[in-house]
This record gives sequence, C-alpha cells and structure tokens, in this order.
Amino acid sequence: MAVMDTFIAVCLALIVLELAIMIGVFAYVMLRVKDAATAVEVAAYRVDQEVLAVGESMRSGWGGALKTAVQAGLSLFGR
Repeated sequence: MAVMDTFIAVCLALIVLELAIMIGVFAYVMLRVKDAATAVEVAAYRVDQEVLAVGESMRSGWGGALKTAVQAGLSLFGR
C-alpha cells in the first residue's frame, strides 16, 4: 500500500512539474509573439507612410507630368 501511495505522489508531482514548465513555455512564446506583432505594426506604419509620400508626389507636379508623358506615349504608339 505504501508503494502505491509513493507511486501516485511521484506521478502527481511529475504532472504538476510538467504543467509548470508548459505554463512557462507558453508565457515565453506569447512574449515572442507580442514582439513579432509589434515589429509587424512598425513595418506596416512605415509602409503606410511611404505610400502616403508616393501619393503626395503623384498629386504634385511630378505626378501630373509623368501621367501626361505616359498618356502622350500611349497615344503616339496607337493604344
């Protein structure tokens, strides 16, 4: 009977230890995911700023001149 009680106690201790390790691993992975999400957010913000800058340049004189040149080229070559 004492042998069985010892076996059960060891099994319970191993289960508790496994759960503690898994909680630690889960917390570590969630912190890494949070860091990756922050990096993606920063990259998306930078891309958004670049797109806005390109849009502004297209609305300025350079964009209009380029659009006119492309339209002239297309009409020249018989679109």
